[in-house]
Amino acid sequence: MEKLENQKSLEEKSESSEILQDIKLSDYEKSKEEMEEWLVGQDIPDVLWNRMKGVDPELTLNELLGKIKKELFDIYGTKRDHAKSFADSRFTSLPEMIERGMVSCGALSNIFGNVLRKFEIPTKFIHGRYNHQTMEKEDRHSWLEIYNPLDRTWIKIDPTKNDFKVLSEAIRLKTYHDWQELHGDYDRRDF
Repeated sequence: MEKLENQKSLEEKSESSEILQDIKLSDYEKSKEEMEEWLVGQDIPDVLWNRMKGVDPELTLNELLGKIKKELFDIYGTKRDHAKSFADSRFTSLPEMIERGMVSCGALSNIFGNVLRKFEIPTKFIHGRYNHQTMEKEDRHSWLEIYNPLDRTWIKIDPTKNDFKVLSEAIRLKTYHDWQELHGDYDRRDF
């Protein structure tokens, strides 16, 4: 019973935004080799990367997420493109997503996930839905899971939320290395 309660406590802590305050970018130095498969990402367009590179390695994960959001929305200005379709939200190139000011869950997960990987933060792309969403293939949600090097767990974050918390009713359907991996499932209508 005590082991179960400790596990629940660990899960609750790893799901909370407080843990984002505890992790520093420098904490990821030791996890590079063991998490290599979750580090491969796309090139970040200069318009965003030039605003991000050179951040202090003592920055917390929460501060980094806030900086990504701030810089991205400064670039967007008043543009807010919610994507024309599921495929548009997931498979549009990063430069076009940024140029259009895309704010769909798939686009923001793609942008945030690739920026985090550029900082050598292991990141998973999560394809899912909320329990209130229909089972229609186009009615889905996405978020990220970021490796926590302090306790070797994964932290859920939702780039569409200001506090980055994934709602408790989110249901994971599949985990991907990136949205290109999802493309095969999409083509087979198995998503």
